[in-house]
Formats: sequence, structure tokens, C-alpha cells
Amino acid sequence: MKKENDTPKTFDALRQTIRDRFADLSPHLQRIARASLEEPNQIALNTTAVIAEQLGVQPSTLIRFSKEFGFSGFTDLQRIYRQRLIEGEAATREQVLSDENTPPRGVEEVLDNSVSANIAALEHWRNSCDPAAIGQASQMIRQAGHVYVAGLRRSRPIADYLVYGLLRSERASSHLDFTGGMAGPQISTIGREDTLVAIAFPPYSQPVVNAVMDAHVSGRRIIAITDSRESPLAERAEVVLCIEADAKAPMQPISGAIGLVQSLLMLQSQF
Repeated sequence: MKKENDTPKTFDALRQTIRDRFADLSPHLQRIARASLEEPNQIALNTTAVIAEQLGVQPSTLIRFSKEFGFSGFTDLQRIYRQRLIEGEAATREQVLSDENTPPRGVEEVLDNSVSANIAALEHWRNSCDPAAIGQASQMIRQAGHVYVAGLRRSRPIADYLVYGLLRSERASSHLDFTGGMAGPQISTIGREDTLVAIAFPPYSQPVVNAVMDAHVSGRRIIAITDSRESPLAERAEVVLCIEADAKAPMQPISGAIGLVQSLLMLQSQF
């Protein structure tokens, strides 16, 4: 652990320190370090519980990461990221200050906000989706001998729903087995008539990104469900289905992605 007087006092100093020490961190701490460099706004605006869930680590690991760089806890480290925003754009500054001064909300308000966020996500997806790309993806799934699906963290329930729906439609489908360590061998058995559907949003799950890269190198067909065409999934996919993330949402709704999956499944049932 670093001495208190060596603790980074600015975002730029912290970022450089993380870069310098990245190779010496444990895999879990490297996962947090990577997210803190790639998605600093998420670190600044989300709660400890939300960040831990998104990264697939325990909240205590975030505390350990903070102490690794001389902070007393995650709140102290997060203050560096918030200070960066406060000194930046006015709109973001107001959001940060508002978050810090807002009293705890009641259950009814939380429920209303959650429902509104999911409705808004569905409406935004409906207004921004690409029907032609959805049709192309549906055709690829329909023509596939077997559909492999890759999704971790918050993308996992989306992947689960897609596999469930395809199996209900009597179409061969399965998850890539990241937990059991069999994803690599599974990818090597994907045939030219098969299709991989990869689902990931920032911060992108590295195992899913690796799976897409391996499938692409093997010349396999890939459908990406992700946030933008700049995503590491999109650049290697034959079809890209984009669902933009809401950077202000502390817990990203998955309703838009579920709406997309439902559309793909309903298109399958027509044939």
C-alpha cells in the first residue's frame, strides 16, 4: 500500500499511477483498473454496488483496489473521479453535485423512476433501431445450424432470454460456457453454417470480446448486440444491432435489449 502523502491528488496523476502499476495488479484489480481508465464517468456516477455488479467483483474488491493506491476507501478514490467531472462540463457538474446533495428516495419514487427508465429505454430503441439490420440478423439466425450466444454480467440475462426463446422455437442454441472454461473449445467447433450472437456493453466483458475475435479469425458468422459501431464487438461482426447506453443511469436498463431479442424471436416464429 502506498503512503498517504504519495496518494494521487488529481485524476491525471491517478490515471498515470494506475497505468504504471497495472501489470503488478491481480486479475480482479486489473479488471477494475481497466474500467477506471476506459469508463471514468461510470466510476464517478455509480454506487459501489452498481460498479461491483457491472465488473463482476465484490464491493470489498473495490475497497482493496482503492487502498492499493493509498486511499482509505472507495469513496475517497471516487471523489477524484467526481472532481474531474465537477471541473468539466456544466451539465455533468450539476448532475454530480445533485447526486451528492439528494436525500434518500422513497420506495414509490424508486419504482416510478425504474419503470420510467425502462419505458424510455424501449422507446429510444424503437425510434433508433435499424429494421433492415434486425431483418438480416433474423435471417442469419434462421439459417444457422446452431446459434451460440455469448453474454456476461448485465448482458447475461439478455443472452439467457435469447437462448430460451430459440430453444422454445425448437432451434438449436446454447451458451458459450465461460464459467466452466469451455468457451474456447466450443468456439473451435462452431461450423461455417453456425452463428455466434455476442452481447456486450461498456465496460465490455473481455471474455466475450475474445470470443468474437476468435470466431472472426476462424471466419465464422457473428451478430453483435452492443452500444455502438465503435464497440470492439462491432468491428468484427457481420451484423451490428446497436442499443445506446444511458451514461446518466446508475443501473442501465436492459429493456431495450430485451425488446430487440423479443423481436428476433417473434420473427423466427413466423417461419
